[in-house]
Amino acid sequence: MNEKINITWYGTASVKITAGSSQLLIDPFIPFRDSRIKVAVNAYSGCSHILVTHGHFDHISSIRDIVRNDTNVYCTKAPYHTLFNKGVNEKNLRLIKPGSSFYVGDMHITAYKGKHISLNAWSILKTICSRRVMHNLKGINGKLKKIVSCLEKKETLCYVVEVYGKRILILGSLALADGIDYPKDVDIAFFPYQGSKKVCDIALRIYDKLRPQAVLLTHFDDTFPPFSSEVDTSDFEEHMKKRTKVYKLPHNGKLEI
Repeated sequence: MNEKINITWYGTASVKITAGSSQLLIDPFIPFRDSRIKVAVNAYSGCSHILVTHGHFDHISSIRDIVRNDTNVYCTKAPYHTLFNKGVNEKNLRLIKPGSSFYVGDMHITAYKGKHISLNAWSILKTICSRRVMHNLKGINGKLKKIVSCLEKKETLCYVVEVYGKRILILGSLALADGIDYPKDVDIAFFPYQGSKKVCDIALRIYDKLRPQAVLLTHFDDTFPPFSSEVDTSDFEEHMKKRTKVYKLPHNGKLEI
C-alpha cells in the first residue's frame, strides 16, 4: 500500500497518529500557562479517540478540557476513576486492560501490560525542593495538588497500533514488564525519554530487546515547569547512529512513515 501515516508530536508524551480519515491521540496535554511550550487551541480538534498510557498528571490532566460529546477515552481503572472524579462524563470513558484489542477506524490497537520507570522517593523530594521550584513559587500549591491527584497505581500500558501494513509501538514509560512478549521489529517505537539518571542505558537495553526499525523520542522536554526539565538525548542519539533511525521532532513537529 502507498498510504502514509502521519505522526505529530506536541510535547511530553502527547502524539497524534493520522492514517487517512482515522485519527488517534495519545496522552494529549495542554502546557502550564508559564511554559514556553505552546499547543494550538485547535490542535486536538477533529480527533475523537484518546489512548491513555497511565494515570500520571502529565498524561491525563488535560483530557477533561479536550473531551467533546463524541470523544472516546481508552484507559485502565486508575485513570478512569481520576478522570471521572475530575468531571469527565462516564459515557466518554472506555475501560480497557492488558490484552484489550479494538479498532479506531482503520487502526487496530492492542494493549500490552507495561511498566513505569522506577521513581524513588529521594529523587521526587529533590525535584519538589529544587532551587528552580523555590524560585518559582507562584501558584505552586495548585500545581502540586493537580500532580498528586493523578496516580499511576502500577497500571502503565503499552500499545501497538497496526495500520496500512505498519506497526507502531507506544511505550507508556521507558520500562518493560517482566514476562511480556512485546512485538519486535516494529516500524517505529515511541520512547518516552525521561525518569532516570541512567535513561540512556535503559533506552539502549530496550532497543536491544525490541529492535524497532526506528525510534521516536518523546517526553524529554520541559513542559511542566518548575517540576520538569529538559533531558539531554545526545548520548542515546550518538549510540544509535549505526543501529537505526532516531527521530527527535520539534514541538508540534510532524513525521511521515
